[in-house]
Amino acid sequence: MAKKIDYAAIGKRLKAFRKQNKITQDDIAKDLGVTVAYISNIENNKVKMNLKVLSYYAERLGVSIDYLLYTDSSDSSSVDAEIAKLIKGLSLKEKEKLIKILRVYSEE
Repeated sequence: MAKKIDYAAIGKRLKAFRKQNKITQDDIAKDLGVTVAYISNIENNKVKMNLKVLSYYAERLGVSIDYLLYTDSSDSSSVDAEIAKLIKGLSLKEKEKLIKILRVYSEE
């Protein structure tokens, strides 16, 4: 059975990623050649996005299209992708601290 696509959840996820990465709706609209209103409508589940928009967000945010489409938190590949993305931006010192935290957590 095919997974159900939750467009409202996708819009929320896109908005959260955009803000986390300090990207404006205007930046995205200019890159895609669309209006800011269209980007806002996608994020607020008022319109469905097309493949061009979905591909753009996935590439810009460094995540897979599956991760954007299927928001089931039990999907470990989605969680792994998000962890990898977050780790990528850390300094070596921050990564070392994270390793220590994870070791303590895994011993519980």
